[in-house]
Amino acid sequence: MMSLFGTEKDKQRLCDASRTLYDCVYIYVSSTNTMFRMLNQYLGTEFPNVVVRENLSIKENLQLLVSALKDMQETVELKDRDVQQCISGPLYAKILKPVSSVDEKVKLVKEIHGLYKGSFATLCGPIAAVLLKNSNLPEKLQSAVRLLVSSPVMSLRVGDLLMTHDEIAKALPETSTSSCPATRTGAKARSPSMPSVTYSLTSFMRVVLRGQTPKNSLEIAADYLEEAAKILKPACENFQSVVKRAEEYVTLIIDKLQ
Repeated sequence: MMSLFGTEKDKQRLCDASRTLYDCVYIYVSSTNTMFRMLNQYLGTEFPNVVVRENLSIKENLQLLVSALKDMQETVELKDRDVQQCISGPLYAKILKPVSSVDEKVKLVKEIHGLYKGSFATLCGPIAAVLLKNSNLPEKLQSAVRLLVSSPVMSLRVGDLLMTHDEIAKALPETSTSSCPATRTGAKARSPSMPSVTYSLTSFMRVVLRGQTPKNSLEIAADYLEEAAKILKPACENFQSVVKRAEEYVTLIIDKLQ
């Protein structure tokens, strides 16, 4: 009875962690597209929509995203320099200061508008650029990916992350044929010169369970996925909060000043 309970519990852990990773990839992409729409509308840029490629791995999707974010970072850095030349240092610092009160945000945008309304056609683009530039989103995403570089989880196809209990059971290898232990998340990373690998769910299971006994296979696989989720989820939530903050300022400017 205890063994059966443990198996079902680990299946659920594996399902929950894989769903968290799936959601993270989509939240990263959705938040990036929100940024791009803001910049396209208020700075006249032409950033294309990013899409999740479910046939590619988590790592490959995030690497594509980093590349797009680096292009965005160059644009907001240029606009940020323009803003710093136009407004005072103390007022610029206020934009970056975390503010939770809507009234304080309204007061700030009205103050900037009153002093520098001749300098900007609209404050939406400049304020969004300042917030995004100083958040350094490409580096934050790269840091999260680097922490997981040696984890086989990053090579899982995104489309395989929405796994059911039955699919997990089918993916489990019946026997363990190799005596070599799998490399855990904190272990030494593979050589950068090695080609990127994309795993199906079945291939992933074979890799992480290499040399392990079948009786604890679900627990081991769930541990790998949970370790990755513990790193990626907080980074993803921080990324999303930065974009939401810029969105909030843009909405206030439109509602209160235009």
